[in-house]
Amino acid sequence: TTTTTTDSTTTNSTRRTQSERKVGGMSKKLLIIIMTSCAVGLVLLKWATKPSSSSPSSPSGGYCYSADKSVDISSWSDRNIPKDAIGAKYITPTKLEELRKSDKIPTLESGVPKIIHQTWPNWKIEESSPEYKQWSSSWGACHPDWLHVLWDDCDIRKLFQIHLPEFLEVFDNYPNPVQRADIFRCLVGKVYGGAYVDMDYECTGGIDGPTGLNPPASSQCKVFVVSSPDPEHDGVLQNAFMASVPQHPYWDEVFKLAVERRTTLNGRIFGEIPIHNTGPGLVSDAYLRLPEGDVKAAVCGLNATEFSGQALGIAPYAVHRNAGSWCACRFPAINFICWNKCRGKMKKYIPSMYRDLTRHKKKVESGEKLSPEDQVTWNLYSHLWQGYYDKYGEFEDA
Repeated sequence: TTTTTTDSTTTNSTRRTQSERKVGGMSKKLLIIIMTSCAVGLVLLKWATKPSSSSPSSPSGGYCYSADKSVDISSWSDRNIPKDAIGAKYITPTKLEELRKSDKIPTLESGVPKIIHQTWPNWKIEESSPEYKQWSSSWGACHPDWLHVLWDDCDIRKLFQIHLPEFLEVFDNYPNPVQRADIFRCLVGKVYGGAYVDMDYECTGGIDGPTGLNPPASSQCKVFVVSSPDPEHDGVLQNAFMASVPQHPYWDEVFKLAVERRTTLNGRIFGEIPIHNTGPGLVSDAYLRLPEGDVKAAVCGLNATEFSGQALGIAPYAVHRNAGSWCACRFPAINFICWNKCRGKMKKYIPSMYRDLTRHKKKVESGEKLSPEDQVTWNLYSHLWQGYYDKYGEFEDA
């Protein structure tokens, strides 16, 4: 009996020891996991709160490159651009500033300066794809007498340092360069005026006509933003093509709203879709919340079917080729999640013109009379309906 009791005690003791070792081993593993997670979390937090804007060293008090720097783009276009035309080359913001100070910037009758502003991360755009070079140089072909200014990341940040330094903290904390490119176009429109166009925008016929940036003298329009092809997705305006007279007060409202929608820590870690805080949602909502009056009346939407054409890839004056590089997904481990959000937005896209034409078509086929305004739309664009249907198919109309 004594032997049996001793063996049982020894067995129980051994089991307790083994159990304690397992618990101890698990505790150590758990502790290691917790400590590793904390370390990773601290690294992420430090990384996420560090300003993401990085620019090459630049001279104090001015822009980053000399007035002599330029790039000849006349050979990039399959359309003729006279080599001696001012629109045959990119110039620097430094050169633009010199011309402004000497009052040598040509201007339309509407007051919009004849300037095309575009942005690229650096001045190595000659190494970019043939498509981007073709689209960008098309503006020189359409408007050889317009200045064509290239802004890179360094000069964009200098623009804020010089003209809106109080916004730099917001600017530096955007998690993705596309957001800084978004907000840049608003400031360049305020400071210099002219037209900003995305690099994936192609000029097909010109933007300085009476339905574009040079309306009749009776018009109140001073800020021109292309109307959104799909307001349910973007808002009423789209920021891929915007033009303005300098110093228009609409831009003050845009920056006021941009401060309210500044990036949060969550956005810096997990990424964010910039439509709302820097993109078309920002310029749309800034417009919508303006009180009725002269400022709001001066902000005019350009016809998307004529000045965007991204829904079908055709338009008489300008076409947005929509390369789709706007997702602000920063941290590689979760880019997939953020990109899925963007793709989800894209999947829902049905052009508003297609929606309108479909509604008008149903009424016409049923013998119902269209309103005078809808009849004008149907007369002008009904020939596009089949193209929309072939590309987007049927959709559920709310």
